[in-house]
Amino acid sequence: MGAPMTRTLPGRPGRRSTPCGPPGCPVTDPCRSRGERLVGATTEVPMEVDDPTTALLDGATELTLHDALARAAARQPDAPALLSDERQLTWAELDAEVNRVANLMRAVGFAPGDVVGFMINKRPEVVIGFLACCRMGAVFAPVNYKLNLDRVRDQFQTAGIAGVFTEKARDRLLEGLLPLLPNPRLIVYVDGPGRLGESHYGMADDQPSTFDPGDFEATPDTICYLNYTSGSTGRPKGAQTTHRNIQHNAVDTIAGLGFRADDVFLGMFSVFAHPHELFHRSLLLGSPFVILDSMNPRVIAEAVERFGVTWMMAVPSFYEMMLDWVRPRDGSGSQPGHLADVSSLRILESGGAYVGAETLTRMEEAFGCTFLPVWGCTEATGVGLANGPDPAARKLGATGRPIPGYEFRVVDDKGRDLPPGEVGELLMRGPAVTTRGYINQPEETVAAFVDGWYHTQDLCTMDEDGFVRFVSRKSEMLKIGGIRVYPLEIEAVIKEHPDVVDVVVVRAEERVRGEVARAIVSTVPGSGLTVRGLQSYCRGRLAVYKVPRIVEFWQEVPKLPNGKIDKQAVLRTPPDPTRDEREG
Repeated sequence: MGAPMTRTLPGRPGRRSTPCGPPGCPVTDPCRSRGERLVGATTEVPMEVDDPTTALLDGATELTLHDALARAAARQPDAPALLSDERQLTWAELDAEVNRVANLMRAVGFAPGDVVGFMINKRPEVVIGFLACCRMGAVFAPVNYKLNLDRVRDQFQTAGIAGVFTEKARDRLLEGLLPLLPNPRLIVYVDGPGRLGESHYGMADDQPSTFDPGDFEATPDTICYLNYTSGSTGRPKGAQTTHRNIQHNAVDTIAGLGFRADDVFLGMFSVFAHPHELFHRSLLLGSPFVILDSMNPRVIAEAVERFGVTWMMAVPSFYEMMLDWVRPRDGSGSQPGHLADVSSLRILESGGAYVGAETLTRMEEAFGCTFLPVWGCTEATGVGLANGPDPAARKLGATGRPIPGYEFRVVDDKGRDLPPGEVGELLMRGPAVTTRGYINQPEETVAAFVDGWYHTQDLCTMDEDGFVRFVSRKSEMLKIGGIRVYPLEIEAVIKEHPDVVDVVVVRAEERVRGEVARAIVSTVPGSGLTVRGLQSYCRGRLAVYKVPRIVEFWQEVPKLPNGKIDKQAVLRTPPDPTRDEREG
């Protein structure tokens, strides 16, 4: 793999940090500070961080989340913290409300170590509840209430959820979970008294605005959060996440991506998909963050203008949808009065899907700011690879290279390091990686975490400069005529067709040929694209055995709430080469 990359923060010489994990952490090497050597590339990249930010990051990984909140409230009590359409809180107001909710939780019967499910929309109470759990020692567990009852019940049983914060709109789902929630006092409605529980958020108004931890006090290595995988490839898993895991990812992404104390952050991922990323960077720097419960691109574009958002995080397709509602930077456009001024934006952070060179260039031209492709995962506690933000130091089409604090390897089936350019499984480690594994899923934990390295199940290449390129999920690789075929390569070609809006390629079986590629395609309205026409297009750009044998035109490619393609929904639908759901 070549010599490891050295990444240095100005004014921060390399040094050993205190151990990042709990006793018995399987990471064998002492955790590294950002001044030390990382596996995976061969060049030096200075990480520019201004002095005020550097001062705030020093020692931050020794803080619990609620300690970081208290620090922000003491340092700048009247500065804006949580911004939403419903209300806006300063750091002092946020700290006081977190205390009241923590006191309410203790008053109704929650105890340190209890796992608390949150089945609520993206609203301020998500962040407040998360931090209240941290302050009183409970474990925050976001619940994907859009899954079917059996999947949600499995999460409750596996996590051992003791009680929930919920909304009246979730009552139908909650009724099916009541056998697992015997204490109605531990059912807390955030939108007023509810019929299935005895507690509600308004009761916090009568609680003190200070909090006494009593006999229990969390440490940075206390588990505070079950961070769930999306379930796009199977049963969701809850990664046991500590304060230190979260703080390390916050520190590393602030330093590595250039997040600043004057940034106004808006995260667009689902409320049950890594909700700590809605606020964890802002918490350390004392910068404002916006909480909005909408996926309407016009609403979001207008919110960017209203709140002065400078940094967004979303899937690439969402930025595409926003373009219809954004005023061009050059002032053109037939109806500028109906378009939002998003000139405050400086960074569009984009994860969850592949970003090609054409998309990146087009987005930067349209928005007039930096488009920043990133890669992360539940087990990394957030972003671990980034292709930028400096345009001069990125490679178009790459997934990215390691941000400080993470180490990556590409290995073969026997765990041996591969030379640059060869396809293998991507492994990672670092103090933000959740090496305690998945809650009550020991077999999955043993398979995923080996000798301190997390096995991502992503097939990738890594070049001489440490840039990683995603090729395929290991489970999604096709074997056609005994030859390895990667769906992403086929998808990238099909997406270049001017009539194609979206595409996903999965495996299918034919009686004679065995495994073949099946493409699910959505097209622009009025398109006359045919199966033969698309296959002919692909033959001019792909080896013949990679051309999809089955092409289906769907009204739209199904998506999960977090914006990722719902491949399980595709696979549950039997292949049908004659399917064409387009109108006309």
